[in-house]
Amino acid sequence: MIVQIQNAVSDDDCRLLTKIYDRLAPLATVKDYTGHPIVYWEQFCSAADTAEIVRCLVDEFLRSISTHLQVADPLYPETVILAALGAGGFHGRHADNCRQNEQGDWVANHTPNRDASAIYYLNEAFDGGEIVFHQQQLAVKPRCGLLVAFPSGADYTHEVLPVRSGIRYTMAIWFTKQQRLALANFPLGTSTTAPDIRERGTTTA
Repeated sequence: MIVQIQNAVSDDDCRLLTKIYDRLAPLATVKDYTGHPIVYWEQFCSAADTAEIVRCLVDEFLRSISTHLQVADPLYPETVILAALGAGGFHGRHADNCRQNEQGDWVANHTPNRDASAIYYLNEAFDGGEIVFHQQQLAVKPRCGLLVAFPSGADYTHEVLPVRSGIRYTMAIWFTKQQRLALANFPLGTSTTAPDIRERGTTTA
């Protein structure tokens, strides 16, 4: 199941997170395979107000999404990044916790512990950059404040189509059921379970 929640991030928080990315991207030591810098949680968690913003987003995700995704076990944030794709940037078809080998079988990739994926879109002043889920025959046009969440396995292969103009900013969070692999010192709220569903422009596919 793919879940979409409108206005999951406020406009002010979106602007703050994009400014943090722009400030820290020149210092980033890791780039995606299209050459765009990736800013990891460890690099931006000390920025003013950022830890509280991200904690609230994670708490909201765990309260309102896990039941939709039919995750029975507690989830813990495993990786948090800020990312941007400029004109020509894209991500090829992939799954988040596995890959296809030469025989076409799905096998573990370098992050097999990921159980759920969340993408928060931080702006919409760009053209292109849609995320496409192949099995579900769904294309999602990014909009500022939109959250897209889905299981991380092979049933949810996806790609990001090329950005034609502008810059596409996102914050991605991957969740794991394995508490020992959770981000160290991440400011979680009171619960990692999802007993209730709060409808805030939620759609599913």
